[in-house]
Amino acid sequence: MSHASTMPTSESGPPSSRALFELAIFFALTLSASASLATLAYFSGDENIAFFIVFSPTLIAICLTAMTRGKAGVRELLIEQSRRRFKARWLLVSLLAIPAIAIVAIGLHAFFGGPALAFRTTQLMPQCVVILLIALGEEFGWRGYALPRLQEHCGPLLASLVLGLAWGFWHYPGYLIGVGVPLDMPFDVFLLWVLLATILITCIYNQTGNIWTAVALHAAANATFNYLPLLPEFIGQLTTFLIFLALLSVVVVTVCPVRRSKTGRPIQKVTDI
Repeated sequence: MSHASTMPTSESGPPSSRALFELAIFFALTLSASASLATLAYFSGDENIAFFIVFSPTLIAICLTAMTRGKAGVRELLIEQSRRRFKARWLLVSLLAIPAIAIVAIGLHAFFGGPALAFRTTQLMPQCVVILLIALGEEFGWRGYALPRLQEHCGPLLASLVLGLAWGFWHYPGYLIGVGVPLDMPFDVFLLWVLLATILITCIYNQTGNIWTAVALHAAANATFNYLPLLPEFIGQLTTFLIFLALLSVVVVTVCPVRRSKTGRPIQKVTDI
């Protein structure tokens, strides 16, 4: 099958080397895009520019896939991963896991004098649209493109740690200018959240092979942070969020299997087109 274009350097080695080359380019471009747009936002005085950072993982993944694997690769990335069938319970887990853990954390802290469980806001628009756009702008890049290629070379746990670090530090330029990361939260705490969330998303994605479960969990997490009294910028203290991270750690350690999908293969094939 013909390719739209090729990168000769990535084609010179075996498929595993090719995937590593593509990963290196993807991570370099996404981190560079984040740093460049955050810098532009800072010096222009317009923080709205930084919002476009959220679209960089998916857009870069689409461009790289088109360049190296042609139309068939883009179809696999955007369409085939969206059409794979999976059991409905995994969608429920994706939508409810983070809110449920957050509710328990808030309830525990409230019992000892923390903020009571209540909706921080009931406004749906434009928050829900922004939350969905953020998840779509990121997940086809992180989980649709990078995760399967990482799992060509290592198991889900190591792949999640590598991806989680890349995902976390991709946020760092925004953190430096006060956007894209919860305010009043140390970056190391935020990075721990990203690593734990990455392991959980990998676990679910490997069970379904469908990118929409990753999008659903990402969106549900952002909705939780927006609507519940969990983040320090809204409630004036970090303790509730630390309790949330402790509970999430227990869930990740006890529930998430450190293995590949049930078929024993990476979800998205990257060796053939």
